[in-house]
Amino acid sequence: MLVRMYETLFITRVDVDAEVAEKIHQRLVKSLEALGGAEIKLVDWGKRKLAYEIARQKKGNYWYFGYIADPQFVKECERQLRISNDVIRYQTVCLSKLKQLTDFDVEAERKRAESLTPEREEDEEDQYLRRSDERRPRRGDHDDDDDVGEEGV
Repeated sequence: MLVRMYETLFITRVDVDAEVAEKIHQRLVKSLEALGGAEIKLVDWGKRKLAYEIARQKKGNYWYFGYIADPQFVKECERQLRISNDVIRYQTVCLSKLKQLTDFDVEAERKRAESLTPEREEDEEDQYLRRSDERRPRRGDHDDDDDVGEEGV
């Protein structure tokens, strides 16, 4: 069977927990195995700010799904992502030409997929709260030299 290597990036709503993403993943893997493909990796890239608002969402959970499959699977994968209310965007990219499944080194591709994982971004709200906490004086941290008005009176 001739197959290609693909990667699909999809974005789920922020309020969706990991269990829902795992259910989406299991449906995709079940379809993938039924069509004779092989999964490379599913990687959680974390919560990130979207470039623009999508379906009234300003942030999303990004997921990387790498796989080796028949080109027909891509249609099924995108159909399943499209009908899911939890997925707000997806994109599939073909990474190779048609080859036999045995010509792919799946373990090397898994390592490559792991190296693609970007650094986690800190949530802007968390950064703001942390910065404001650092600036806020704590009880007992005030200086007595800051009393203004006693010397000039």
